[in-house]
Amino acid sequence: MFRLKKSVKLPDYVKKKIWLKYYPEDYPKEIEIPKNKSIPDIFDEAAKMYGDELCQIYDNKEYSRKYIVEMSKRFATALYNLGVRKGDVVAIYLPNSIQFQISYSAILRIGAVVTAISPLFVPREVAYQLNDSRVETIITLDFFYNNVKQIKDETRLKNIILCNIQGEKLQVEKEDLEKILDFDKLVEGNPPNPPKVKINPTEDVAVLQYTGGTTGLPKGAMLTHHNIVADAMQLVPGMENMFKKLGIKRTIAISVIPWYHIYGQTVEVVCGALLNTFGVHFSGFDSAPILKAIQKYRPNTFIAVPTLLILLLNHPNSRDTDFSCLKYVNMGAAPSPLELARQWQQLSGNPLSEGYGLTEASPVTHTRWAPLFGEELGSVGPPLPNTLAGIVDPDTNEFLPIGELGELAVSGPQVMKGYWNRPEEDKKVFFKAGGKKWLKTGDLARMDEKGYFYIVDRTKDIIKYKAHSVYPREIEEVLFAHEAVMDATVIGVPDPTVGEQIKAFVVLKPGFKGKIKEDEILDWCKEHMGGDKYPRHIEFRDYLPKSLVGKTLRRVLREEEAKKAQEAEKAPEIKKAEII
Repeated sequence: MFRLKKSVKLPDYVKKKIWLKYYPEDYPKEIEIPKNKSIPDIFDEAAKMYGDELCQIYDNKEYSRKYIVEMSKRFATALYNLGVRKGDVVAIYLPNSIQFQISYSAILRIGAVVTAISPLFVPREVAYQLNDSRVETIITLDFFYNNVKQIKDETRLKNIILCNIQGEKLQVEKEDLEKILDFDKLVEGNPPNPPKVKINPTEDVAVLQYTGGTTGLPKGAMLTHHNIVADAMQLVPGMENMFKKLGIKRTIAISVIPWYHIYGQTVEVVCGALLNTFGVHFSGFDSAPILKAIQKYRPNTFIAVPTLLILLLNHPNSRDTDFSCLKYVNMGAAPSPLELARQWQQLSGNPLSEGYGLTEASPVTHTRWAPLFGEELGSVGPPLPNTLAGIVDPDTNEFLPIGELGELAVSGPQVMKGYWNRPEEDKKVFFKAGGKKWLKTGDLARMDEKGYFYIVDRTKDIIKYKAHSVYPREIEEVLFAHEAVMDATVIGVPDPTVGEQIKAFVVLKPGFKGKIKEDEILDWCKEHMGGDKYPRHIEFRDYLPKSLVGKTLRRVLREEEAKKAQEAEKAPEIKKAEII
């Protein structure tokens, strides 16, 4: 176990938790989080309380919590019979589906560890995560089998379990049938009585959640049962208070956030069980059926990311959709453009809420529920109950005064145990202050006098233009305010004369494509920001590279620009050779 560096002194604003003064009257300042409760305990309690009550819809099929729990127990028995034991890591390589929920619960029931793999991963990426986490059993879609088949011999895989999320016969070649196990047959062929395994929630890892790999190779964050249960329970008081204020008796949610990410697991799967949420689930994001579901089911809740809301608002059918039922829409995973919040309120009549978190914190640390904390656009609000937060100097870890820009650091029961087999990485992100372990988030932020936090940018995304520190998000806010811009992101491109050139990538709204030029957007930027900030280059794209959670992958764009620069350097040599 690594040792934390020398303790740092806590500032008064953290000691006094100044944000508590601005909590609503009936919003608890601290909550009791039991240390002996596992994630399966949450699922079982929900099944006992709500029984056969309808709670979820997938692909027009209805399910109760009782059904999901029983199926998970059957599958847990099957996994145990296949040799899966406590501490073993089992991979779920599935889109959102009933099979994902059953697998997730089953793995945790027998004390094993979940590592969920993005459905967008190519074979090389799948192999890396399987090998790094030492997986021997994988549960995946028949459609993804070829990806697994390609890399099987490079891994430790012993059991490949396939399912078809439409409930149809497995779509694999006959010669491959003897190499795989059928998910449905395993569930049907085993009793719902897996062996009881003693789980220590505060110590036992529940999920090995891999970071996005924005710098270097992806790392597995070790999240214990207690980390995830705590984070879900920290969210409940705010949700309950908000729904009470809004007159909502039961949460009816449109569910599209991917569960391969901890955001979906904690906020929708675990917290959904605590709140008895009725979820209308989708295995992927497609605006048309989601708009139809909003009209049909009249949901009151939508946990989303900016990209999803942008696509919904710009769909041709959005103007014919009544969004007023969505009293609570929360943005997470990436900062929400201010213009998007304004557009949403104008269209729906409801304010946009915003939260903040990171994989290493299970993930939520802050949430600004608009009905409770006001419409402080741009703010992610105060820390959750039982959570401390502050702004530190990225180099010294010393806390900075209120209002100053620095790196956001957090401490709380939702903060990970550490990185899987990465002790040197642990030393980079953890420090000690006030007798507690603190996590450096890598995000630049500031805090106001009320204890509300504002995320400015990722520390590694800052652009250095002529010695000026330029924040991409600030430029993106201006771009989003242009009537023709649907999506935008900004990066720094290395330039020996100025350090980095500022380049913007812009996706135009459908009605403006072919009707507006790059120079017009550039002139708009010059009018609305200083000479050290406006983009020097504008490039139109049909779409921007995104992670499955909806974050724009600036890293991919930087890599593309670097490749262009390398090719440009080689071009003169090729031309000279051709002449000779």
